[in-house]
Amino acid sequence: MNPPKKLASQQRTDEEQLSARLGQTQQAAFREFASVEEMLRHDAVHTPVPPSIAHRLRESLGPLPPPSRSWWRRLFGG
Repeated sequence: MNPPKKLASQQRTDEEQLSARLGQTQQAAFREFASVEEMLRHDAVHTPVPPSIAHRLRESLGPLPPPSRSWWRRLFGG
């Protein structure tokens, strides 16, 4: 028994969409970068920071003391 033509065309369309998605995924998985810095920037943009870590980071950076004067400014009174 053959499937109705509408179902066959729908199945073909679904298969085409699936293969297109797989192709995009494979292209993204095998992307080449010119430098390590470019790879790290790409990763930072595409990797979300968990909220708990972002909160802890903001807390740890909050009460920083002002930087001390450099040795040459202390020596020469600048």
